[in-house]
Amino acid sequence: MRFQIKDLLHISLLSTGIFLFVIDLFIINVSLPTIQHSLQLGNSDTQWIIILYIIGYASLLINAGNAGNHFGKKKLYLIGMAGFTLASLVCGLSTNLYMLLAGRLIQGISSGLMVPQGIALITLLFENKEKKAMALGIYGSIAGIASVIGQLLGGILPDQTWINESWRLIFLINVPIGSLACLAVYRYTPKDQVSGESPRSFMPMVTLFILLMGNIFPLIMGPELQWPLWSLLLLVTAIVLFILFIRKQRALEKIGYPSLLNFSLFNNRVFNLGLLAALAYYMVQDAYFIINSNYLQNQKHYSATMTGIAFVYQGIGYVLASVVVGKLIQQHGKTVVLLGLGIMILGLLSHLFVFNTMVLDRHQIHALFFFYGIGCGSVLPALMTLALKDLPEKLIAVGSAIYLTVQQLSICLGIAFIVGVFLHQKETTFFFWQDISSAYGYATTLSVILLLCVASLITCLPLEKTK
Repeated sequence: MRFQIKDLLHISLLSTGIFLFVIDLFIINVSLPTIQHSLQLGNSDTQWIIILYIIGYASLLINAGNAGNHFGKKKLYLIGMAGFTLASLVCGLSTNLYMLLAGRLIQGISSGLMVPQGIALITLLFENKEKKAMALGIYGSIAGIASVIGQLLGGILPDQTWINESWRLIFLINVPIGSLACLAVYRYTPKDQVSGESPRSFMPMVTLFILLMGNIFPLIMGPELQWPLWSLLLLVTAIVLFILFIRKQRALEKIGYPSLLNFSLFNNRVFNLGLLAALAYYMVQDAYFIINSNYLQNQKHYSATMTGIAFVYQGIGYVLASVVVGKLIQQHGKTVVLLGLGIMILGLLSHLFVFNTMVLDRHQIHALFFFYGIGCGSVLPALMTLALKDLPEKLIAVGSAIYLTVQQLSICLGIAFIVGVFLHQKETTFFFWQDISSAYGYATTLSVILLLCVASLITCLPLEKTK
């Protein structure tokens, strides 16, 4: 069954949202050292550039579907795309940290609006099951390609010499793409039906955002400020309030009021194990890119372009493995994931061996990143399948939203903990490694420990194969 030209146009336009979101999630990793030098930022400042983007996105995910049903999916997609485009312009023209952080937060919030609506509109446009599956496959492929392009552009654009402060291009490139996409979606995408369903209160979403900030803020600022008393008190208070917030949401659900979460999901042991595995895994994922990009550029004197090209090999390994895993996971279940985790752990240990030299051969780096990418591609696509496989069909949608929210929040925790260790650890020799700093060594070791935790959780899953 083939798509008509108009079908491909709809898929392309509705995939622009995830394309821009993923590109800006990855493009920043390689370009962070350049931005830090240009704006003279502290280490914790660079962490906030990524975290605000992710928290803004994650805070809207759970309620995005309900909001789309009430206000209209196309309308929210357009609002999100317009907001993302405007926020990208603000980031690109930023003259100080606060302007950049405001732009990044708005980018994240806008992504939280447009990404869920894009995939929902695709499912509505294609009623035929085969076409719908093919369309969603293209959508997922575009997201994967965006991650590779993001790493490459994050290296190439900051090294351009025809413009001053060329790092601004990583944000300004979104402006023409977003503007054209807004006009084309408005013109060519059919308007969806708006249901009479009343919208849920936005207060739980706002409360969740505030509580998340209350937890993340002391984790970021504490190490840099030598853990003052107020940071510890804020962290404890935020954790207590978060627990009380969850208990209140559960009480509301029991008496029939709409709550932020569907707590019946957490009666499923496989789902719980899958969420915990995702929590540990995604703490490692984004931290890996930030740490290795920073280390290659600041310690091993790689240019941004060289670093970006190196990460492309990681992306190629990821894409190739994910294509193969899609078939193998149906036959061998969690064994595939455990094998992928083994490759990732071996890859991280190999990083220590290869980086333990003053002169790095680029072919070694490319092979190393490619090998690690194969491990990532064997794990990441299968984790969500394993977590959701035992849920009733009526709970798959809300289960997916919770899983994706945990995914994004885990990335924030990884940046706070693992990247925090890397940025704030004193630069001394890491045990017997002569050319590996303790900062890189401890951060990589922490990543290995977390991946071992993921492997332990996956091992606890039932033996039956995924459907």
